[in-house]
Amino acid sequence: MPGAMSNCGVMVRRADCEALFDQILEPVGIMDGHFRIIRYNASGYGFIAKKPEEVIGKRCHDVFGLGTPCSCCALHEAYRTRQISTVEKYFSEIDSWFLVTAYPIVDGNGRITRVFQHYRDITEDKQRELRLLILERALNHSIDGIAVANMEGENQFVNPAWAQIHGYRVEEMVGKNLYSFHPEKQLRENVIPFFNTVLEKGCHRGESEHTKKDGTLFATYMMASIIKGRAGESIGFVGTIRDISELKQAQRELEKYRDHLEELVEARTHELQAKNEALSIALSQIRKLKEQLEKDNIQLREQINHEQNFEEIIGRSDPLKYVLYKIGDVAPTDATTLILGQSGTGKELVARAIHKNSARSSRPMVKVDCSALPAELIESELFGHEKGAFSGAHQSRKGRFEIANGSTIFLDEIGELEPGLQSKFLRVLEYGEFERLGSSKTLRTDVRIIAATNRNLQEEVAKGRFREDLWFRLNVFTLTVPPLKDRRDDIPLLVESFVAKFNRKHGKTITKIPKKTMNALMAYHWPGNIRELSNLIEAAIIVSRDDVLRTADLPDFRRDNADKQFPTMAEMENRHIVRALEACGWQIEGNKGAARRLDLNPGTLRGRMRKLGIKRPQR
Repeated sequence: MPGAMSNCGVMVRRADCEALFDQILEPVGIMDGHFRIIRYNASGYGFIAKKPEEVIGKRCHDVFGLGTPCSCCALHEAYRTRQISTVEKYFSEIDSWFLVTAYPIVDGNGRITRVFQHYRDITEDKQRELRLLILERALNHSIDGIAVANMEGENQFVNPAWAQIHGYRVEEMVGKNLYSFHPEKQLRENVIPFFNTVLEKGCHRGESEHTKKDGTLFATYMMASIIKGRAGESIGFVGTIRDISELKQAQRELEKYRDHLEELVEARTHELQAKNEALSIALSQIRKLKEQLEKDNIQLREQINHEQNFEEIIGRSDPLKYVLYKIGDVAPTDATTLILGQSGTGKELVARAIHKNSARSSRPMVKVDCSALPAELIESELFGHEKGAFSGAHQSRKGRFEIANGSTIFLDEIGELEPGLQSKFLRVLEYGEFERLGSSKTLRTDVRIIAATNRNLQEEVAKGRFREDLWFRLNVFTLTVPPLKDRRDDIPLLVESFVAKFNRKHGKTITKIPKKTMNALMAYHWPGNIRELSNLIEAAIIVSRDDVLRTADLPDFRRDNADKQFPTMAEMENRHIVRALEACGWQIEGNKGAARRLDLNPGTLRGRMRKLGIKRPQR
């Protein structure tokens, strides 16, 4: 009689059981006591990519061989121990992790009659576990202290830097209330008001005062924000801290010296009033000394401010500091800004720093690469078009000036702008007005303009390729980004930053940079500037097989350093792009395209190929 009687007396048909078995979403297989396959559910046949008639009645090893999804240690362990066995297994053939569980059924004589094998895909869990591990390592290697607390103030996480700054071990601080590490007076005057501001505004930053384990007070610069849950509820705080006690001490010393000098100047002034002209020269020198000391004090304050607000720009050389001071001057204004500098020096990074520190920073900056788009498309890209304005214009489209209303627009490679568009661009600069292609309606935009170029626009004006009136309108405030060869003191910091970045990208653990390697990097002439340095460090990380960075394994860099016959920047860029295209079979777009490998927009890569005359060779 088909079917079986349950304990409750209800007849369950075999067909119903098999239907339910096939409804299980995850792959399940059944084997007998001799490794022979009885059947799989519907998901199981899809998983093993075989038909029932190909596997039923056959031994697993005969069907799949060793190392296949059905031949894993969980199944063997269940047959061996007659116990439920579970293992995590990575299957390289399908690039996935599975939790494989084998359930043996043993009869009264201890013999296995059936084994149920179940597969659960845990790839996302493993990937999430890897991301969390990477994040934890990054936090633990941060030079700034980082801590996370719940809304009751109990520390949930403290990185080594946070504990070290306060003179504790990590395990002494985790699980404790953050308020317990401060004396009552400090809580009342500093800590509680700081966190009350965080609760009110959602985030807060500023100088504060903390206490070490031994009771020593020290000055800090702290930033804290409320952590939101998925439903928008407040679930905790995250804070970062930096010990600025040495900087504060330097300020106090400067102020002490200034006060002392002021007293000296005042006393000497009364004496010198009764003396001759020769003594008045000494008075003037003292006054100049006082002014210099005050300038040094201001410079120190500005240096602290710049270090806190331009953290994306890496370096501490004098040429770079000058650029940062100029950014601080122009960023709060709406002045049109022209950024000059060689390709690869970081002009876009300077533009983003200006925008980030402006009153328009709440809106994203809009970027247009004037060299990446064909002449017939750049006008539509800048000003937009109406439906039917030209062949292929199937619908109306806003231009970048319209999208950037209320924000900042960054026009990279402005020197590449066609002469015919320069007059339209000049009108936007002067009046904030323009029309879409195919429309007579005048639109207005409130936009702050930042432009950049590696060309000498004055020479372009003299040659008649750039409008003089447009040059005057752009040249309101000019910033020149120094080439990397003029800021060699920044190379060690840049190298460390790029090593950390590409370690994360390529899953490497480069921690050592030999002195010989760093000296070679410092001595190189860098025609491609920071972009060339970034590409070289990424290449070095890829070829390095241990924890040591090795540039000696890069033939081009080794040869350039050996013979000092330096190619031009255009030759370097041409060679780099062609090498990437050849590696990708001259495919530009997509996951396997050269644009992705070079970390460029496909349109930007095509623009550089046109400019450098790079064409795919004929077969």
